[in-house]
Amino acid sequence: MQKIPITEARSKFMKLPYQTAKHEILAVTRRNKEVMAVMSWELYEGMLETLEVLSDPTLMNHLKEGIDDVKAGRTHSLSEAYERLGL
Repeated sequence: MQKIPITEARSKFMKLPYQTAKHEILAVTRRNKEVMAVMSWELYEGMLETLEVLSDPTLMNHLKEGIDDVKAGRTHSLSEAYERLGL
């Protein structure tokens, strides 16, 4: 994570989207202390979705069951999945 002083962030404000386009997060500092983060909207939305999944007990149980299925070898090929779905 790159740190950038708040005065520099202010002067480069219009260029910040280009710096964060590669899913980089910029830590904006004031007096060498991080006070805010600048990131792409896509990365922000992804983080929110991840938090929603992690905070939902039902979704977490499904995720854990899926991981257990993979570890136990209970999987299907892509062609089998399409066949079962009638595609």
